[in-house]
Amino acid sequence: MRYVKSIIILLSFFSLVCLSYGEDIPSEKNGITALSYLLIEKDSLKIIEGRDYHRPLPPASTTKVLTTILALETLNGNEIIRPDKGVLKIPRSKLHLIPGKGYRAQELIKGMMIESANDAAYAIATYIGGSEENFSRMMNEKARQIGALNTNFKNATGLYAPDQFTTCYDLALIFRYALSNPVFTEIAKIKYFLFNEGKKTVRYQNHNRFLFCFEPAIAGKTGYTRASRHSYVGAFEKDGKTYILTILGSEDKWTDAVKILKVLYDRVPSDEELRLAKASSFVLTSYKKEKIKKASLKKHKTKIKNKKIKKTHLKNR
Repeated sequence: MRYVKSIIILLSFFSLVCLSYGEDIPSEKNGITALSYLLIEKDSLKIIEGRDYHRPLPPASTTKVLTTILALETLNGNEIIRPDKGVLKIPRSKLHLIPGKGYRAQELIKGMMIESANDAAYAIATYIGGSEENFSRMMNEKARQIGALNTNFKNATGLYAPDQFTTCYDLALIFRYALSNPVFTEIAKIKYFLFNEGKKTVRYQNHNRFLFCFEPAIAGKTGYTRASRHSYVGAFEKDGKTYILTILGSEDKWTDAVKILKVLYDRVPSDEELRLAKASSFVLTSYKKEKIKKASLKKHKTKIKNKKIKKTHLKNR
């Protein structure tokens, strides 16, 4: 009987251990859903808070941070990029680029960071690397130079691909490097971006909600795919120091981010503030509307002309 009890106790112990170290079940410590996260001081690399931050996970659109780095270091921004037909197969988010049409590199870089446009990232990658595969090799080489040794990229967009991964620690190193480029920081902190899509102009809003409701926010990049879940990397200022927050494999990146940032800040954004800061796009002008306006104006002028003719006719009578 004692022997049976001992076996039961041992089995219970091992079950608890397996659950504690399960790869697919995130710890609910402090209510944080992310599989991995890290809050680090930029200059000293002092770790403030974190969990499992060396664990390789899919990066989603935080990948575009490194894509942007290579674009800024390779291009001057004035190049005219003509996407190939591959952009038509790229899923959202996108700028709806037209194959063969010329776009300034600077506009595509902004669209990639602000709207998280996958077609813009693809167009830039194929322009620089000749193919997205070659560009991915350039990305991995750059990651090694930065010190992100536990990272592997297979595309420029962050769309899910087998064997594409990074860690929260590596992502922090990549973003730290990116912040050393003032042009990157200026682009990443832009709140609104105007882009001509064919016959209309669309205003895109930055996906980084903290820019709209949290003053210490400097810049950041969001990410999401169904397979990768939510991801985030961003920089925040406090007392003259910069802190970098990285999150991978989250079910709710904004709630997770706020909970982690409470380690540094007494006042953090509320759920309502974050909800109101949700990104959206807005069509400002369109060719059809302009055409309607011109037709209405012409009709109005005709009416005035007819009235004048009628008055003249009455006077002549």
